[in-house]
Amino acid sequence: MRLPLLLLLSTLPASAQDWVWWEGEAAATHNFNSRDFAPRNYGEKKESLSGGDWLFNGGAVGADPVGATWKVRVPVDGEWQLWARKFWKHGPFEWRFDAGPWAACGRDIGLADNVVLAPNICANWVALGPGRLKGGERTFEIRLSAKSGEPGTACFDCFLLTRVPFSPRGKLKPGERTGLAEKGWWAWEPDADAFGKEAVLDLSFLNEKEAGAKGFVKAKGEEFLLGDGKPVRFWGVNCGPDVWGLGRAGHEYLAGRLAKCGVNLARLHGPVFDAKALDGLHSLVSALKARGIYVSLSFYFPLWVNAGPEFGLEGYDTIENKRPFAAIYFDTEFQAKYRGWAKTLLTTKNPYTGKPLADDPAVAIVELVNEDSLFFWTFADRNIPEPERALLEKAFGAWLAKHGGLPASWPRHDRDGAGRAGLFSAWDMTAQGIAQGAAKKTRMAAQVRFLAETQRAFYADTAAWLRKDLGLKCLVSASNWRTADEAQLGAIERWTYAAGDVLDRHGYFGGKHEGARAAYAISVGDTFEDRSALRTPWATPVPFVQYEGRPHFISEIGWSGPNRLRADAPLFAAAYGSLDGMRAFGWFAVAGPSWQESPSKFPLSTPSVLGQFPAAALIFRRGDIKEGPVVLRQSLDIERQLDLDGCGFAEEAALDDLRAADVPRGAKTAPDARFDPRMFLVGKVVRAFGPPSLEQADLRPFIDNGKKVVKSATGELTCDYGRGILTVDTPNAQAAAGFLGDAGPLKLGDVTLEMKNRYGCIVVVSLDGKPLATSAKVLVQAFTQEKTYGFRVDAGGRIEDLGAGPLNIENLDASVTFKGTAPRKATALDEHGYAKEKSELKIAGGASVLKLNTGTIYTILER
Repeated sequence: MRLPLLLLLSTLPASAQDWVWWEGEAAATHNFNSRDFAPRNYGEKKESLSGGDWLFNGGAVGADPVGATWKVRVPVDGEWQLWARKFWKHGPFEWRFDAGPWAACGRDIGLADNVVLAPNICANWVALGPGRLKGGERTFEIRLSAKSGEPGTACFDCFLLTRVPFSPRGKLKPGERTGLAEKGWWAWEPDADAFGKEAVLDLSFLNEKEAGAKGFVKAKGEEFLLGDGKPVRFWGVNCGPDVWGLGRAGHEYLAGRLAKCGVNLARLHGPVFDAKALDGLHSLVSALKARGIYVSLSFYFPLWVNAGPEFGLEGYDTIENKRPFAAIYFDTEFQAKYRGWAKTLLTTKNPYTGKPLADDPAVAIVELVNEDSLFFWTFADRNIPEPERALLEKAFGAWLAKHGGLPASWPRHDRDGAGRAGLFSAWDMTAQGIAQGAAKKTRMAAQVRFLAETQRAFYADTAAWLRKDLGLKCLVSASNWRTADEAQLGAIERWTYAAGDVLDRHGYFGGKHEGARAAYAISVGDTFEDRSALRTPWATPVPFVQYEGRPHFISEIGWSGPNRLRADAPLFAAAYGSLDGMRAFGWFAVAGPSWQESPSKFPLSTPSVLGQFPAAALIFRRGDIKEGPVVLRQSLDIERQLDLDGCGFAEEAALDDLRAADVPRGAKTAPDARFDPRMFLVGKVVRAFGPPSLEQADLRPFIDNGKKVVKSATGELTCDYGRGILTVDTPNAQAAAGFLGDAGPLKLGDVTLEMKNRYGCIVVVSLDGKPLATSAKVLVQAFTQEKTYGFRVDAGGRIEDLGAGPLNIENLDASVTFKGTAPRKATALDEHGYAKEKSELKIAGGASVLKLNTGTIYTILER
């Protein structure tokens, strides 16, 4: 052990009894080897570490365990929350105070924030849990979990004991702010929400007191219904294993934040392979339930499985890809493993609620498969090893034997002389693939019919097993994926999903982004382009084909980074989701309990997205925007679909960059000229299975080709895609988004909106449910753009510096003018919806004018 170093304690004078901070590098004793992770290697980024340094260890662990101790003065007896700032999930360790029992921090710990120091090097806060401590000097001790010879990578920046809510923001201590903002921008540095006083803006009143209090969510036609039969729309988010690992206090804090923002559904998306993960999920479910937030469970995704014999899967050691795409649909041994996971997830008693998830009405949906299909590009020889392919091809041969035999003239007609019929890849089932003659189409039609029946049977059999054997009472969603050719195979895919209760899809929107890790991360050296959804609104995740008889859910939706034009996303989704009949959204993905500061590929917990939830969630959930009339209804004969007649059109694929990599270069779906993609902006596009028919409204009254403007058939939405501007004009909500700096004053029913900033979003919505003309309480929500302080891009769109926080928000130059001169009081709110500044609206020219100020997103107006 080394000689003791000076212990650095930092306390804020105003709350000296509430928290204690100590530096990792100031350990009293330690035997860390100080290899590989010296802060001097990170240049200026080392200043992102508290004290500019950390305690670090590299290489393999030697004969002695690696550990450290600190002397910490705890101010008073009481309950304390312990936090550590460390290098990602590296360095699982155990910790204790004095000679108390050891507690573990594993690799599955949830990360509460993220600050990038260098490629693949970051610093993250983790919550280690609450505990009762006596005041006075205590010895804090850690030891790495790695044994002799095992990798011993570990870095510790600092630690915190606190009795007050803590919002992790890099090296900042509780109550600290940097104030760092570039010219024309302001610093976004909110404290943690104390939930200790009544917020002026709090949408949790929209939720039930407890999710499921009135029974299980049901489906009726295209609607979701609460247990009492009342229709409900879901404004949701995705939470993965990192969030499950935040601990009880983190779960309760996050649930409170989400409810205030208008969230009433969380999709819990991740594998549950061990008891600790299940306990974290159970804790999160109970915390969400207590805030009136339902859950949807997504527990299987091929990318979470490293295929091998332990999963009943053979042959993956012979191919590069180790993910079992397609196998779940036909490999019975793998299905048995899958059913074991489902049984553990759904029948284990939740210690926080006293009942298993199968019996909990807070569980709205169980999803069977995430992002896999027998009709997507991953259905190819390169992804399915010979032992697995043999299983499926023998089943195809048996199926053919029941349907007239196996023609010897067919390609791949009998691979091993045992009635095994060869299967072609996804490309061969596309319009491009079958355009090789009638014989090829006949061959592919048989294959498609077999695969469709196989896929649908898996969904139907699994749903029946869940209900009969596990007692599942909630709704079932089969899957959410795309096909290699939606105009050819999309309706068939949805027909297989009809074995469940809900129809789901995924969709992402973003600009061009190139770089070595661009599919999942943002790095220095990447190039990108900003892109507005309002220039090509039909090419976004929101427009969708509604299949009759099922409620629809986009369980993953997001505007991917580093695209900076994201502020219009929640409003756009609320507007056109309402028009087209969407019943639920799941924004991807919550990164932790706090706001994100570092650039992220899938940014949600930022002011531009989560910060825009309140107005958008209220508009969507309350139904302020009318559902549109049907502008196209197509009825399809499923038999003819299975014969590869095709359905003619489809929504935008809207894949995220990670899964878009599965699409072969040059693959295309030929558009059908009979269908104008702008129809989704006019009204509902509906599809049914039945006798073939097509009913199509005249879209000409709603589309101005010269001005590039599309109006909804309801008259409430106008999209000027030529200029990139959306306006919403309803009795309860009026808004504008996009390139408003080019628009000048926009006169709507009760307000005139004006923004001098190039791009932004302004929403005015009634909070009391009355029309804006008579409402006593109105929310004005306005935003422009955000970026991390220090973020730098050259003229060619190449990222030179990711920045180091805090988030900066562009100064706002905008106003809202209300008709009439009735006195109105304006209350500017902070980031958590609490009042911070009050004023009176100015009266000018027979109208009330609200000047929107820099430093706030939300303003409440009261008569």
